[in-house]
Formats: sequence, C-alpha cells, structure tokens
Amino acid sequence: MKTLIVTGMSGAGKSKAIDILEDAGFFCVDNVPAQLVRTFVDLCRSGDSEIDRLAVVTDIRGETFNKAFQEALIAFKNDNKNVDILFLEAEPAILVSRYQETRRMHPLAARAGSLSRSIELESQMLKPLRDDADYIIDTTALSTADLRKEINALLDEDKSDEPLHVNVSSFGFKYGMPIGADFVFDVRFLPNPFYKKELRDKTGNDAEVRDYVMSFDAAKMYFEKITDLIESVLPRYADVNKEHVEIAFGCTGGQHRSVTFAYLTEKYFHAKGYPTSVSHRDITKDREAT
Repeated sequence: MKTLIVTGMSGAGKSKAIDILEDAGFFCVDNVPAQLVRTFVDLCRSGDSEIDRLAVVTDIRGETFNKAFQEALIAFKNDNKNVDILFLEAEPAILVSRYQETRRMHPLAARAGSLSRSIELESQMLKPLRDDADYIIDTTALSTADLRKEINALLDEDKSDEPLHVNVSSFGFKYGMPIGADFVFDVRFLPNPFYKKELRDKTGNDAEVRDYVMSFDAAKMYFEKITDLIESVLPRYADVNKEHVEIAFGCTGGQHRSVTFAYLTEKYFHAKGYPTSVSHRDITKDREAT
C-alpha cells in the first residue's frame, strides 16, 4: 500500500495538499497524532482493506514536535519502502500573512506568544522531519494549480496530456440557474417548439425537435460561435490543471431548445476526441407539472 505522510509548517498548504491527493485517488486522513500513525497505517493494511493508497496528515496539532515521536515516525518510514514523507513549508513572512488573512490562531500561540515566534519555534521543532523528508515543497509562490502540478509530478502522475472532460447539461431558467457551470448559454431567443402542437410533448432528444430548432439561421450561427469559442479555450484549461469543464444551456422550461443545444454540443466535442457526458436537469419538469 502506497503511503504518504504529509506534514510541515502550519499554514503551508497541507489542507490543499490533502485535497489534491484525494483527487489523485488517495484515502486521506487529517490530524493523526504522530504516535498513532504506525498503528493507523497497519490497520489500513490489515484484513480485507481495499485501500491501496493512503495519505496521513500529522503535524504539531498531534504532538509531532515531540522528538521521540518524530524519531519513531522516521524509523517507521525507513523500515517501509512504500512509506514516504512529504514536507510542506513556506517563507515565514508568507506564513504570517496567511494567518493574518484567515485570522486563525497558530497552534503554538499559547506557548510561543507572538505569531512570528510561533512560526520560528515550529520550524525548529519540525527540523528532524524536514531533514528526513522524501519530498519538500515550498508553497511560498505556488497557486493551488501549481501545487497540484508539483504533487502530481512527485507522484509521477503528470496528467497534462490527458484530455479535458467536457460535461454538457441543459436546464430551464424558470427552475433556477445551475450551480458550478463554467459556461452558461441562453437559447431562449430562438423559436420555441412548445408552440408547435406536434412537438410540445417531445424533447430535444427527439430528432424532430432538433431539426426544428436548428432550421433557423440564428440557431446555426449561435451553435457555430459557441463551439468555436469553447474549442478555442479548452486547451488553456490544461495550464491551470483543470480536469473538466461544465457547459450549460438554458431555455424557458429545459425541455426543447436547451436540450437540443446540449445534445449537439456533446456530440460535437465527443467527435473531437474529448471525453464527454450530457445531462438534462429539467427535461421532464414541465410535463410533470401538468
């Protein structure tokens, strides 16, 4: 079982690191006392556990500053080839700034007094772990995307060549805007198939509805411009290590026009080689309400 012990300076980004490791498929546990790390890892290795990648965060909140506990942790790491230590740090001035922004109290504040003294004391206490760490990441100038790249690189999991996932959805404005979409396009300006009796009970998943919606020059032009826009920016998402993009189309009820555009957009990018998915949040709501 691949095991990563995540430790380091308070405020250096351990919480962000654990989120990144979780996205990479690690089972993650925060704030494990150093003296319990070996017991916890052994427990995860025993029996029928299906955990094959484990990340454990331990730091001064769990008495890691105790020299004996640190030495035991280092010995455990040295005795197990599949156990590594990742140490995160940052320049003291940056750590002070981060604490001032969040207004949180440093774990050593009661003992050391001032924030700067707490950071200095913590650095001294964690020196044995830092000296024996397999990986050290300085987060002083790193964005979250940069930190993700650093961690993926040390795990030998560079995903820069993996295609972006394109997730397309439809919705009805009268049922509320979607949450979390990267792009939202309004197609309510197009003629509504709802007013065609023979199309009213159908959806954009039906060819008859799609043919009607796309029979208008405005729809064809809009679709072309939307796909050109999205296609031009998708490669740039790799620069910020984004793994998927959410595209949403909205019409009045989420049954005809938005479904048509979502259907066609998913087909378009699937044909371009992107992994895709499509969903229709409100496709049946108008019919259920009648």
